[in-house]
Amino acid sequence: MLKTLWDALTPFLWGGALALVLNIPLRRLESRLRLLPDPRVRRAAALTLVMLGFASALVLGMWLLVPQLLAAAADLAAALPQLWQTLQQTLSGAGAAGAAAAQGLAALAGSVTAEPVWQAGMAAARSTAGAVGRLFLAAVLAVYLLAGKEANLRRARQICLAVLGPARTRRLAAVARQAADLFSGFIAGQCLEACILAGLFVLVLLLCRMPCVLSVSAVIGVTALVPVFGAWLGCGVGLLLILPFGLKKAGWFVVLFLCVQQFENNVIYPRVVGGRIGLPPLWVLAAVLLGGGLFGAPGLVLGIPAMSVLYHVGEDWVRGRLANGAAPDDQNCEK
Repeated sequence: MLKTLWDALTPFLWGGALALVLNIPLRRLESRLRLLPDPRVRRAAALTLVMLGFASALVLGMWLLVPQLLAAAADLAAALPQLWQTLQQTLSGAGAAGAAAAQGLAALAGSVTAEPVWQAGMAAARSTAGAVGRLFLAAVLAVYLLAGKEANLRRARQICLAVLGPARTRRLAAVARQAADLFSGFIAGQCLEACILAGLFVLVLLLCRMPCVLSVSAVIGVTALVPVFGAWLGCGVGLLLILPFGLKKAGWFVVLFLCVQQFENNVIYPRVVGGRIGLPPLWVLAAVLLGGGLFGAPGLVLGIPAMSVLYHVGEDWVRGRLANGAAPDDQNCEK
């Protein structure tokens, strides 16, 4: 029963998350379209441009990635026997431990049959179709939410006034404004950071004459929108794209990825995103794990700003309690 209810509510969660993301360019476009006198026409024009841009980004991403992924899968299937043989020979020549690893790999290869692989492929296809359907429903819900966001906010405020009263409604409105600022700042920073990371990989892979430059860079840029673990997922997909061109190139790609990732983590991310959320690293990791575990893909992206809101609200509450003398002094605590 609970699972059925959760599955029914998932599109609304996706729609709300997408509306939060698309509201950032919508506000900026509306501020640029001041020449249109009617607010409804201005909203419709800005929303149309935002949805066209969103759809164009999806189509461009699919156009860049899907043919390359299909070609890479075919090349990998053709090159896999030779790669497997080369890997076994390399391990066998690395001493007793390498020989044992080669025997273990041979046993693992013998246990793999075509049926589980086919079932995994069908499961992946069904999962992809389900994700596409949820994304379409989320886009429709996001359009409805953004088209009448002022009316929706008024209704929410009236409900809060009726249930909570004026004082608590004002406090809740202050928290909501803080949350909106944190969400918009984090999403804008994360998108900028993903674009910078994709551009860095284009430059580095071109200089090192690696194959599939645009596809690998696009995959890493898109997956980098997911904090902490996203870029590593992009590394895995990029490795599969480059693996048909040889183990040596695949190994060099991993080395290049680690170098660029270290530069991004220590130089780019703290300046572009880090100052917008104000979360310690442990809280960032907890936000990603909890958000992804509870809410799936939207939780992975929006878990950090949500945790940042809770963190700042809790910090303000603790400071207020301490300022009002609600906590015992240090001497009493020591006793």
